[in-house]
Amino acid sequence: MNKEELHLGTCRGMVALVYHQLDAYKEKGKIYKYYDLKWDPIYAIFSNKYIKDIRNINNNKIHTYCFIGDIGSCKDQRKWVIEFAKKYFTKDSVFINTYKPDDWIELGEWDYTLKINSFCPKKEKYPCSKYNQYRIIQKDSFYFTKMRQSKYILCPAGDQPWSFRFYETLMCESIPILISKHHSYRTEDESKIPYKYLIYNENWLIPNEYDTSIINRNNILFQKYHML
Repeated sequence: MNKEELHLGTCRGMVALVYHQLDAYKEKGKIYKYYDLKWDPIYAIFSNKYIKDIRNINNNKIHTYCFIGDIGSCKDQRKWVIEFAKKYFTKDSVFINTYKPDDWIELGEWDYTLKINSFCPKKEKYPCSKYNQYRIIQKDSFYFTKMRQSKYILCPAGDQPWSFRFYETLMCESIPILISKHHSYRTEDESKIPYKYLIYNENWLIPNEYDTSIINRNNILFQKYHML
């Protein structure tokens, strides 16, 4: 891992952005070196193959809510996730704290933290390498399968206000749940993309139904702005 990668460890996800760009350009016959590309592109770019591989996963929406991610290293930004889960997750939901602290107490029957061994990038030896920050679909199939089969996915901020989970939720054709619209974008240009999502606040109302029109709209926007 070089100095640039080491520095970017403080802004986790940036490295993954570069690797996704490389795959997308390679798919179009444009070959670049890792260090030739912008670390913080205007729009996050993904290859057609990556999205196709996710969309090939069974899309039967058998889960209502889903959160699979690290709570431990982003406690302040993600404490609302536990609050939400305790209030609204049911037996058909999926929750996993991939950080797996030794003193973790199961939150409910929908909490699989201690039951399933899930991948946690930040616990890997080289957290900024391609195979740790760039989620390989086949390597992390449980993660993508459960997200793909969920109607709504909680998308809290990470080390930065944005999180890769928002992009992944859109690719999985699920509806993101945020606590702030500012967690739905990474750059000023991305902030102007009119994605549809739900905001969790004191006025939260449980959705009556899974609105496929939201998915269709988000798919069109994702293809326009995040694919070459």
